[in-house]
Amino acid sequence: MRSRLAQPLKFLLVGTGGFVLNVCAFTALFGLGTWYITASVLAHLVSNAGMYLGNRYFTFGLSHGGFVRAYLRYVLVGGVVAALTALLLAAFVEGLAMDPRPAQALALTVIVPLSFLLSKRFAFQLTSA
Repeated sequence: MRSRLAQPLKFLLVGTGGFVLNVCAFTALFGLGTWYITASVLAHLVSNAGMYLGNRYFTFGLSHGGFVRAYLRYVLVGGVVAALTALLLAAFVEGLAMDPRPAQALALTVIVPLSFLLSKRFAFQLTSA
């Protein structure tokens, strides 16, 4: 049971660091006048590379073998996650009239379970629980 919980907890720990980096980058870009959707995508790109390393070695405990191939899959997953985050962000800002800064944080939080599953099953191709 403990090992089944370890990966999601480690993923959340790595994700927390990525979340903080993402929200800080988003806030800085938005504060500089960048359109909120563009700021969201750029912030994701900034945080995504660091989270790849953390998830590859810390969360899933993989070796260096297949690094580039897995990174390309991770970038694809990251693109899906960034697009879905941007869609949620737009729905929160345009549909619910939320300020883009907390809306970005909320959109990132909502997408975490899907991001974990896509990372585990596709980016790192781990099928066991």
